[in-house]
Amino acid sequence: MKSKYYNIFCKIFGKVQGVGYRAWTKKSAEKHYLTGWVKNCDDKTVECEVSGLEENLQLFLKDCSIGPLLSSVKKVQSKKKPFTRFSSFIIYFK
Repeated sequence: MKSKYYNIFCKIFGKVQGVGYRAWTKKSAEKHYLTGWVKNCDDKTVECEVSGLEENLQLFLKDCSIGPLLSSVKKVQSKKKPFTRFSSFIIYFK
């Protein structure tokens, strides 16, 4: 069975700003061989888009629902998107 590549766009709700969530997201994505980006939003959520193998994306989503030690994730919304390859993983700062 051939593995599928695609992207996932995520919006993470809860106590996810000011707790190292973006840096943690980058480490988690890189641990699962994923590329993409992450940013804080004005509504106190975090958004990210990651690209890679389906199996790795599912593991990443499980990680996102837990988050780093000081976070308190309430909900993760995710949407599958067509595959777009990112060259690395970027943390956007405002």
